[in-house]
Amino acid sequence: MSRLIVFDFDGTLTDAEEEGAPFRGGYLDDIATLCGVERAAIEPLAQQFEAAVAADAQSFGWMYGGHIVAPATVDPYLRMMPVARMIFDHYGRFADPGERDRLLDGILYKYNYPKTKTAFRAGARELLLQMPKAETYVVTNSHTVPVQEKIRQLSAQGDDADALMWLVPRVFGRAKKYILAPDFDGVPESIAVPGLKRPILPRRKHYFDVLDRLRTEVGADWADVRVVGDIFELDLVLPLTLGASVALVVNEHTPQYEQDFLDAHARGAVLHDLDAVGEWLLG
Repeated sequence: MSRLIVFDFDGTLTDAEEEGAPFRGGYLDDIATLCGVERAAIEPLAQQFEAAVAADAQSFGWMYGGHIVAPATVDPYLRMMPVARMIFDHYGRFADPGERDRLLDGILYKYNYPKTKTAFRAGARELLLQMPKAETYVVTNSHTVPVQEKIRQLSAQGDDADALMWLVPRVFGRAKKYILAPDFDGVPESIAVPGLKRPILPRRKHYFDVLDRLRTEVGADWADVRVVGDIFELDLVLPLTLGASVALVVNEHTPQYEQDFLDAHARGAVLHDLDAVGEWLLG
């Protein structure tokens, strides 16, 4: 029986904090303009609200379709959503929830996301070079073409500029790991994680379809699937409930309840660098 190895990309093989710094700056520039204040007035508010989100991760998350689908603490993109709402509340701007969602999650996010830069985690190229080509794919929420371009850049960093070009056509973008399908009966409606007050919702049908297609093409059972990601709810909860083994690549903002849950799970791993990911996948 074959194996299937699936990587998330942004935040897993890249440094999301470094990549997202220009996004954060541009987003706050726009928030200042919309609130009619100087940019200098926004920065201390943003830092104050970021600290509030970090101190109470339970109460904040990425809201989609009326449900929290991921924590708001893990990367700059998710943190910006509650922080921007707090700034608008502070200045009494855009109080209508629908208008606010369209502005923040739609216009401003899409406008500022292209400002991100590329910053790979240490060892990303070396890790991918070890992977079995017939079994390895990238499944990401990001758009396919930008991730393919990052792989080309990573490939070109070594003496053999084509060493990772095999992975380029194996990128599946826009996996929509955040979209819930309440009527999808293939997995439980929710799971409880110790230390987290709300349930986690694994019925991500669009993401399932991508993983299941790859699993079928490779000829792997779910028990032979290994998934590596940096956000438990988006990348890992669905494959874990299906029987796969999963590894969480953590950073300083990873919620402790996620780490504790996977540390205690027979098919879970908590890893702090990409060398450890290679050992976990190939050991």
